[in-house]
Amino acid sequence: MITSMKFVFTLIILAVCTSAHAKPAENHKPLPLEVYSALPHKSMLTVSPNGKMLAYRMTDDKQDLFVIVDTVKQKLIGGLNIAEIQPEQVYFINNEQLLFVVSKHRRLYGYQGKYNVNTALIYTIANEKLSPLLRPGDGIATGQTDLGNVIGISTDGNWAYMPALTGKTGAVLRYDLMAVNLQNPGRKPRTHIRGTEDTIDYFIKPNTDQVLARERFNNDDDLHTIEVRKDDKWQVVFQESTEYTKKSFTGVTADGKSLVMLKNSTTQGSAYYLLSLNTGKLSKPLFLKEGSEIAATLSDINRVVAGVRYAGFKPSYAFFDENTQKKLQLIQQELPNSSIYISDYTSDWKKVIFHVEGDGLVGDYLYLEDGQLGHVGSIRPDISWQAVNNVVEFSFKARDGLVIPTLLTIPNSAVNSTEKLPAIILPHGGPESYDTSDFDWLSQYFASRGYLVIQPQFRGSKGFGAEFTLKGRGEWGKKMQDDLTDAVNQLITMGEIDANKVCIVGSSYGGYAALAGAAFTPEVYQCAIAINGVSDIDFMMKNDRDTYGKEHSVIAYWDDVLRTKTLPDDYFETISPINFVDNIKVPVLLIASELDKVVSPKQSSRMYSALEDEDKNVTYVELENEGHNLLKAQSRLKILQAIEQFIGQHNPAN
Repeated sequence: MITSMKFVFTLIILAVCTSAHAKPAENHKPLPLEVYSALPHKSMLTVSPNGKMLAYRMTDDKQDLFVIVDTVKQKLIGGLNIAEIQPEQVYFINNEQLLFVVSKHRRLYGYQGKYNVNTALIYTIANEKLSPLLRPGDGIATGQTDLGNVIGISTDGNWAYMPALTGKTGAVLRYDLMAVNLQNPGRKPRTHIRGTEDTIDYFIKPNTDQVLARERFNNDDDLHTIEVRKDDKWQVVFQESTEYTKKSFTGVTADGKSLVMLKNSTTQGSAYYLLSLNTGKLSKPLFLKEGSEIAATLSDINRVVAGVRYAGFKPSYAFFDENTQKKLQLIQQELPNSSIYISDYTSDWKKVIFHVEGDGLVGDYLYLEDGQLGHVGSIRPDISWQAVNNVVEFSFKARDGLVIPTLLTIPNSAVNSTEKLPAIILPHGGPESYDTSDFDWLSQYFASRGYLVIQPQFRGSKGFGAEFTLKGRGEWGKKMQDDLTDAVNQLITMGEIDANKVCIVGSSYGGYAALAGAAFTPEVYQCAIAINGVSDIDFMMKNDRDTYGKEHSVIAYWDDVLRTKTLPDDYFETISPINFVDNIKVPVLLIASELDKVVSPKQSSRMYSALEDEDKNVTYVELENEGHNLLKAQSRLKILQAIEQFIGQHNPAN
C-alpha cells in the first residue's frame, strides 16, 4: 500500500548509499580522472507500455550495451551492442520493439561538407534485428538531416507516423506525414497526409489515426499558424505575425479537443495554455509557478500531455490528473532535498521510472509500482556517496540590486578548514539555460581537487521567471558578465575564496563568458578555460546568415537576444573577446570539438591564432570525432587531462 512507502523508501535509500563499489574517501584523496570522465553506468532507462520490461543503456570502459530485462521473471531477455550507433534517445515503441534515435556526422549526396543526420532505428526484441525506419529515396527527399521524429503510433500498432520532406532535389519540397510499417520497415512508406513547404509539425487525435492539426511557419511572410482538419479541408484556428515562433505547441489533451501551448509572459512568467481546436480561443494560464518556469511537458508516444516539469535547481511537477499529482508528491516528501526526475512511465501511470540525485546521492534509478518502490541500479557505481562534494544554494545581490541565485560545490577537504579557498567560477551554457544541484562531472572534478566551484545563474538564465530571463537580452559581455564578477567579489568579501586564486571555466556560452572574463575583467582571474566557446559574435552571425539567409527566423532570434534590435550594427564587435586580445593578461586554454555544429571549432582556432599573434600564453586542444555536447568518455578524459595540467600550472590548489 502507498502508506508503507516511507518504510520502503528508507530501506532503498540505505541500500543505495551503501551499495557503491568505491570505498569511502580517506584523507579526501581525489579519485582518478577516469572516474569523473566516465559516462553514467546506467542511463536512458525506459519501460514497456505493459510495464513488464525495463531497458537501459549500460556503459563501462569495456562495453556499451543496451539491455532489456523482464521484470516479472527477473531475467535478461535481450540486448545489443550500441558502441557504433551511439543513440541520443531510446524508448519502447510497443511491447515488442524499441526505437533508437541516432545521429551521425556524415556527408549528404549532392551537398558540400558534413552534417549531423538524425535517423530512427527500430529494434525488434524477438529477432534482434535493427532496421532504419525512414530513408531517403522512394519519395523521401535527399539532403534532409532529421528523419528520427515519431509523432504517433497507429491504433493497430503497426504503423509509426513520421514527418519528412518529400519530393526531388531542386524542386519545392513538402513536409508530409508518412506512415512507416513497423513490422516491415523496409517497405516503402505511405503518405498519411500531404503537407506544405512551410509545415513544421503535425498532431494526431488520441485513440484514432486522424490528423488533428498541423503547424506552419512561413519564414517569408513571418506567419505562425495552426490549422485544423475539418470536412477534408484545413481551417485556420490560430495565426500570429512574428519573425520567429514565440509560442510552442507541445502536444494534445487526452480528449483531443485542444493543443497544449507554452507561452512566456513578462508579467506572469511561463505557463501552458489550451488552444481550443473548435473555437481557437486560449484558456487561462495553466501550471503557473511564481519565480520558476516550465522546463518540459510529460507526454506519451502519441504526444498526449499528462503534466509539466518545472525548471530550477531541483525539479518539481504538476499534473492534470490529481491522483498522479498525489503519487509524485509522496515521493518528493520522502526526499525533500533531492532532485527527482521522471525518466519514463506507462500510459496509465501505474509504473513510474525515475532517477534521484543530489543530497549526497551519486544517482540511482528507482521505480514506483502499486505503491511500492524498487531499486534498478546506480548511475555511478564507482563513486561512493562519501566522495560526493556537497552542493549548496546561495544567493547574492548584483551591483544593480538584482538577486542572483547561485550554486556552490564545496570541497570535502575544506569542510573543517578556515582557509580561503581557490575557486572556479563555472558559468553555464545556453545562455538561456540553468544549472541544477545534481551530480555534475566537471564541478565534482574541480571540487575533488580542492576548488570551491561557483555557478551563478546570471541574468538571462532560464528557470527563475521570464522577467529574469529577459533581463539578459542585449547583455552579453555586459550585465551578464558583471553578475559573474559580482559573484567572485561577494565571496572574496565574505572571506570564502582567495582573490589571487580564481579561474573562470565554461562551455558553449560559458566558454564565451570565460573569454569575456579574461578580456573585459582581466584583473579578476588568474586563468581562463573555454570549451567550445564563442569568441567572435560577428563571425558567428555571418556564418548563420550564410547558412540560413538574412531573413531567416534564426537570425531574427539571435538579433533579438544579442542586441535587442536597438543597438548599433557594430555592437557585436564590441562584445567579441577576439577583438580585445590585447587586454588578456592571463593564460588561456581553448578546447574545441571537431564535429561541433552548434559552435564552430573555428571560433576557438581563430581565437588561438589571435592570441598567439600577440604572444599571449595560450594552449589549444581539439577533440577528434566529438560534437558540441561532449558525449564521449574519452573526450571528457582528454578535457580533464588538459585542465589538470593547465590549472595545476596556473592556478594550483593549496
